Parts: sequence; structure tokens; C-alpha cells
Amino acid sequence: MRQILTSDQFVAGVIAVLALQNKKRFILKETELDERFEKAFEELLTHEDTLKIATNFTFYVDPMHGDSVCLRDTLLAAREKALISINNPTLQTFDIKIDDDRALRYLKRIPLPRPFLTNLVNKHFGDLGVEVA
Repeated sequence: MRQILTSDQFVAGVIAVLALQNKKRFILKETELDERFEKAFEELLTHEDTLKIATNFTFYVDPMHGDSVCLRDTLLAAREKALISINNPTLQTFDIKIDDDRALRYLKRIPLPRPFLTNLVNKHFGDLGVEVA
């Protein structure tokens, strides 16, 4: 049976991997984050059968506005859960707030294998972020 993967789980997983890599501060171009999540999501879809998951969301980027409503809502939820802090209203700068222990707990709870998620993060988000001392 397939496990459902929610947008909250997917974003929390990405955030957790970045936190464990000590990449916690991000400065992005206007819709860069939306585009990166859309591409990561599209790659995830190609592995649904292998991973035995079913997503119940999409990070479709609206061509008129250049953003994903679902991603924006998911990031606001992540802020409410104290996973990230958003430093401006356009989501161009944000900080990851979780420590390694909390990141590991998130990774244990989501239905994606950590090696798969780590590879996905390295491919689509690896060049982002500033390591925090």
C-alpha cells in the first residue's frame, strides 16, 4: 500500500536535510524558491512507484504570478511550526530554525528514504544557503 506524502512532510524533509547540512540562511531571487521546489517535486513524481508513495499536492508555479500557492501556504505553515523564520513578506530571505535532533525526528516520520531525499536536496537546493557557524 502506498503512503500519502503531504506538502508539509515534503517541505519539512527538505528543511531537515538542509538543517543537517548546516545550511540555514537563504537569500533568493524573487520566485527562485518556487521554481526549485517545482523541479524537485517533478522529480519526486517520477519516483512515486519506486518509493511506494502518493503525493496529495502539487507545487505548480503559476506562469502569470511566478509562484506556487501551495508552496507559499506550506512555508507559512512551516513558519508557524517554528521550522523556519521568514525575514520578509516575499519569502526571499529565510532562516531554518530547527536543530539536528528535531531535523532527525522529522526525517524519521516522513515516508521518504533519507538517501533519496538527501540526493534530491543536493540536486535542487545544494547550491543554496549559507552555512551557519
